[in-house]
Amino acid sequence: MLSPEDEQLLLGLARRGDTGAYGRLVRAYQDLIYALVFRSVRDSAVAEELTQDVFLKAYRSLGTFRGDSRFTTWLYRIAVNLCHDQRESLTARNRRRETSLEDVEPAPAESAAPAGRPDQVLEASEMATSFQVGLDALEPKYRDAFLLRHGEDRSYEEISEILGISVSNAKVRVHRAREMLLEVLRARGFEV
Repeated sequence: MLSPEDEQLLLGLARRGDTGAYGRLVRAYQDLIYALVFRSVRDSAVAEELTQDVFLKAYRSLGTFRGDSRFTTWLYRIAVNLCHDQRESLTARNRRRETSLEDVEPAPAESAAPAGRPDQVLEASEMATSFQVGLDALEPKYRDAFLLRHGEDRSYEEISEILGISVSNAKVRVHRAREMLLEVLRARGFEV
Protein backbone atom coordinates (compact mmCIF):
# COMPACT_ATOMS: atom_id res chain seq x y z
CA MET A 1 0.00 0.00 0.00
CA LEU A 2 1.16 3.48 -0.77
CA SER A 3 0.69 6.43 1.52
CA PRO A 4 -2.03 8.85 0.38
CA GLU A 5 0.68 11.41 -0.42
CA ASP A 6 2.71 8.98 -2.55
CA GLU A 7 -0.47 7.81 -4.26
CA GLN A 8 -1.43 11.41 -5.15
CA LEU A 9 2.08 12.16 -6.41
CA LEU A 10 2.11 9.07 -8.63
CA LEU A 11 -1.42 9.81 -9.89
CA GLY A 12 -0.39 13.34 -10.83
CA LEU A 13 2.61 12.04 -12.73
CA ALA A 14 0.58 9.30 -14.42
CA ARG A 15 -2.03 11.85 -15.55
CA ARG A 16 0.78 13.75 -17.26
CA GLY A 17 1.77 10.60 -19.17
CA ASP A 18 4.44 9.13 -16.89
CA THR A 19 3.93 5.41 -17.49
CA GLY A 20 6.60 4.55 -14.92
CA ALA A 21 4.54 6.27 -12.22
CA TYR A 22 1.46 4.37 -13.31
CA GLY A 23 3.50 1.16 -13.27
CA ARG A 24 4.33 1.82 -9.61
CA LEU A 25 0.61 2.23 -8.88
CA VAL A 26 -0.10 -1.06 -10.64
CA ARG A 27 2.62 -2.89 -8.71
CA ALA A 28 1.35 -1.43 -5.43
CA TYR A 29 -2.24 -2.56 -5.95
CA GLN A 30 -2.26 -5.47 -8.40
CA ASP A 31 -2.29 -8.14 -5.67
CA LEU A 32 -5.27 -6.49 -3.93
CA ILE A 33 -7.24 -6.26 -7.15
CA TYR A 34 -6.30 -9.79 -8.25
CA ALA A 35 -7.46 -11.18 -4.88
CA LEU A 36 -10.84 -9.48 -5.19
CA VAL A 37 -11.30 -10.59 -8.79
CA PHE A 38 -10.19 -14.15 -8.06
CA ARG A 39 -12.69 -14.44 -5.19
CA SER A 40 -15.40 -13.43 -7.61
CA VAL A 41 -14.49 -15.55 -10.65
CA ARG A 42 -12.43 -18.36 -9.02
CA ASP A 43 -10.41 -18.96 -12.17
CA SER A 44 -6.80 -17.78 -12.13
CA ALA A 45 -6.54 -17.18 -15.88
CA VAL A 46 -9.77 -15.17 -15.97
CA ALA A 47 -8.73 -13.31 -12.81
CA GLU A 48 -5.38 -12.36 -14.36
CA GLU A 49 -7.08 -11.12 -17.52
CA LEU A 50 -9.70 -9.14 -15.61
CA THR A 51 -7.03 -7.64 -13.34
CA GLN A 52 -5.17 -6.41 -16.41
CA ASP A 53 -8.44 -5.03 -17.75
CA VAL A 54 -9.03 -3.15 -14.48
CA PHE A 55 -5.68 -1.38 -14.69
CA LEU A 56 -6.03 -0.71 -18.41
CA LYS A 57 -9.48 0.79 -17.93
CA ALA A 58 -8.24 2.84 -14.97
CA TYR A 59 -5.29 4.15 -17.01
CA ARG A 60 -7.53 5.16 -19.88
CA SER A 61 -9.89 6.89 -17.42
CA LEU A 62 -7.33 8.65 -15.20
CA GLY A 63 -8.62 11.99 -16.42
CA THR A 64 -12.06 11.23 -15.02
CA PHE A 65 -10.83 10.19 -11.57
CA ARG A 66 -11.74 13.17 -9.39
CA GLY A 67 -9.95 11.98 -6.28
CA ASP A 68 -13.05 12.16 -4.05
CA SER A 69 -12.09 8.72 -2.76
CA ARG A 70 -8.89 6.72 -2.54
CA PHE A 71 -7.49 5.37 -5.78
CA THR A 72 -7.92 1.83 -4.42
CA THR A 73 -11.63 2.45 -3.86
CA TRP A 74 -11.94 3.53 -7.49
CA LEU A 75 -10.00 0.46 -8.63
CA TYR A 76 -12.27 -1.79 -6.55
CA ARG A 77 -15.31 -0.25 -8.19
CA ILE A 78 -13.89 -0.87 -11.66
CA ALA A 79 -13.01 -4.45 -10.66
CA VAL A 80 -16.46 -5.16 -9.24
CA ASN A 81 -18.10 -3.80 -12.39
CA LEU A 82 -15.87 -5.86 -14.68
CA CYS A 83 -16.50 -9.01 -12.62
CA HIS A 84 -20.22 -8.31 -12.79
CA ASP A 85 -20.03 -7.86 -16.57
CA GLN A 86 -18.05 -11.09 -16.89
CA ARG A 87 -20.61 -13.01 -14.81
CA GLU A 88 -23.49 -11.55 -16.84
CA SER A 89 -21.74 -12.67 -20.01
CA LEU A 90 -21.39 -16.22 -18.63
CA THR A 91 -24.99 -16.17 -17.44
CA ALA A 92 -26.23 -15.12 -20.85
CA ARG A 93 -24.33 -18.00 -22.45
CA ASN A 94 -25.75 -20.50 -19.98
CA ARG A 95 -29.28 -19.10 -19.72
CA ARG A 96 -30.81 -22.31 -21.11
CA ARG A 97 -29.76 -24.14 -18.00
CA GLU A 98 -31.68 -22.89 -14.96
CA THR A 99 -30.52 -24.22 -11.60
CA SER A 100 -31.45 -23.94 -7.95
CA LEU A 101 -29.06 -23.44 -5.04
CA GLU A 102 -28.92 -27.19 -4.53
CA ASP A 103 -28.06 -27.87 -8.18
CA VAL A 104 -25.16 -25.43 -8.48
CA GLU A 105 -21.76 -27.05 -8.23
CA PRO A 106 -18.83 -24.75 -7.59
CA ALA A 107 -15.60 -24.65 -9.50
CA PRO A 108 -12.77 -26.23 -7.55
CA ALA A 109 -11.12 -23.81 -5.16
CA GLU A 110 -7.40 -23.23 -5.51
CA SER A 111 -6.16 -23.83 -1.98
CA ALA A 112 -3.99 -26.16 0.00
CA ALA A 113 -5.63 -29.26 1.45
CA PRO A 114 -6.52 -28.81 5.13
CA ALA A 115 -4.67 -30.91 7.69
CA GLY A 116 -6.38 -32.98 10.35
CA ARG A 117 -8.31 -36.17 10.87
CA PRO A 118 -9.91 -37.54 7.70
CA ASP A 119 -13.45 -36.99 9.01
CA GLN A 120 -12.62 -33.37 9.89
CA VAL A 121 -11.01 -32.79 6.52
CA LEU A 122 -14.04 -34.26 4.75
CA GLU A 123 -16.49 -32.17 6.76
CA ALA A 124 -14.47 -28.98 6.20
CA SER A 125 -14.29 -29.74 2.49
CA GLU A 126 -18.04 -30.41 2.29
CA MET A 127 -18.78 -27.21 4.18
CA ALA A 128 -16.45 -25.21 1.93
CA THR A 129 -18.14 -26.68 -1.14
CA SER A 130 -21.59 -25.89 0.26
CA PHE A 131 -20.49 -22.37 1.14
CA GLN A 132 -19.17 -21.84 -2.40
CA VAL A 133 -22.42 -23.18 -3.85
CA GLY A 134 -24.31 -20.60 -1.84
CA LEU A 135 -21.90 -17.82 -2.74
CA ASP A 136 -22.10 -18.65 -6.45
CA ALA A 137 -25.90 -18.60 -6.30
CA LEU A 138 -26.15 -15.17 -4.66
CA GLU A 139 -27.30 -12.26 -6.77
CA PRO A 140 -24.25 -10.17 -7.75
CA LYS A 141 -25.28 -7.22 -5.57
CA TYR A 142 -25.21 -9.46 -2.47
CA ARG A 143 -22.12 -11.44 -3.50
CA ASP A 144 -20.13 -8.27 -4.26
CA ALA A 145 -21.01 -6.66 -0.92
CA PHE A 146 -20.24 -9.89 0.98
CA LEU A 147 -16.88 -10.40 -0.75
CA LEU A 148 -15.84 -6.81 -0.18
CA ARG A 149 -16.71 -7.05 3.53
CA HIS A 150 -15.50 -10.55 4.34
CA GLY A 151 -13.04 -11.30 1.55
CA GLU A 152 -11.41 -7.89 1.33
CA ASP A 153 -12.12 -6.63 4.87
CA ARG A 154 -13.51 -3.34 3.55
CA SER A 155 -15.51 -1.05 5.81
CA TYR A 156 -19.17 -0.41 5.10
CA GLU A 157 -18.22 3.13 4.10
CA GLU A 158 -15.77 1.80 1.51
CA ILE A 159 -18.32 -0.74 0.27
CA SER A 160 -20.87 2.04 -0.19
CA GLU A 161 -18.35 4.06 -2.23
CA ILE A 162 -17.25 1.09 -4.32
CA LEU A 163 -20.78 -0.09 -5.10
CA GLY A 164 -22.33 3.37 -5.29
CA ILE A 165 -24.91 2.68 -2.57
CA SER A 166 -25.65 4.06 0.88
CA VAL A 167 -23.84 2.76 3.96
CA SER A 168 -27.10 1.36 5.32
CA ASN A 169 -27.75 -0.43 2.01
CA ALA A 170 -24.22 -1.89 2.17
CA LYS A 171 -24.97 -3.23 5.65
CA VAL A 172 -28.27 -4.69 4.48
CA ARG A 173 -26.68 -6.43 1.50
CA VAL A 174 -23.91 -7.98 3.61
CA HIS A 175 -26.45 -9.10 6.22
CA ARG A 176 -28.78 -10.62 3.62
CA ALA A 177 -25.87 -12.40 1.94
CA ARG A 178 -24.86 -13.90 5.30
CA GLU A 179 -28.42 -15.05 5.96
CA MET A 180 -28.73 -16.64 2.52
CA LEU A 181 -25.40 -18.42 2.94
CA LEU A 182 -26.39 -19.71 6.37
CA GLU A 183 -29.66 -20.96 4.88
CA VAL A 184 -27.77 -22.93 2.23
CA LEU A 185 -25.45 -24.44 4.84
CA ARG A 186 -28.36 -25.41 7.12
CA ALA A 187 -30.26 -26.91 4.17
CA ARG A 188 -27.22 -29.09 3.50
CA GLY A 189 -27.16 -30.34 7.09
CA PHE A 190 -24.57 -28.12 8.73
CA GLU A 191 -25.24 -26.73 12.17
CA VAL A 192 -24.37 -23.08 11.84
